[in-house]
Amino acid sequence: MCSLHHEVDRRVAEPLAASLDRIGHLVTSVVPPGYERYVRVLNPVAIDDGSVIRWSDIMERNGLEPSPWMQWDELKAHPDAVLPAGNAEPAMGDPHPSLAGALIRELHVDEGRHYFASWTGYAEGSAPPIIEFSPSRREMALYSGVLIDAEGSVVVPTTDTGRVPTYWWPGDLQWCVGQDLYARSLIVGCDLPTAGRILAAEDLDSHLIRESDMVPSEDF
Repeated sequence: MCSLHHEVDRRVAEPLAASLDRIGHLVTSVVPPGYERYVRVLNPVAIDDGSVIRWSDIMERNGLEPSPWMQWDELKAHPDAVLPAGNAEPAMGDPHPSLAGALIRELHVDEGRHYFASWTGYAEGSAPPIIEFSPSRREMALYSGVLIDAEGSVVVPTTDTGRVPTYWWPGDLQWCVGQDLYARSLIVGCDLPTAGRILAAEDLDSHLIRESDMVPSEDF
């Protein structure tokens, strides 16, 4: 079910779009520079019974060492890795609702309006206006909506195609959530206390990264 509305004022996204490194492959080509901390949050592995499992838990069960930029295809191909039965590999470009909900709780958002952008290639092409985001001048449709309702309950952001958007941010860009189009993870730029909450959350598989890190392609 769609929780967002099409946003008609492209100016709400212009500061974010202008801040991204359009030619590089660093963290700053995905989220803006200048935040105190950057965190990578991995999309969990879904199990047939409706549960999810963290990549890090799979790694630890197999005696492997989790790392901030670990890749699903490398984990899957590891000769010592035993994956849980009935698993569906982490979705690409579409964060699991459990991840989105847990992240919203740690962001400590208010009831105000937040903004979102989703790649038009995800069948968002009928949504005006369109604005180009880095990398590769990709066209994004804009949305707006809330992340918590009047009762304080989390509202997982979903577009009219049922996807969690590629980008989310408040009007003041105090934090920003972004991802590449085929990523199995999110990148969050935020302040130190927010990063601490995200990293400490047991229901998030999150890892501290650096603004200067190279972002590897997750589309193997």
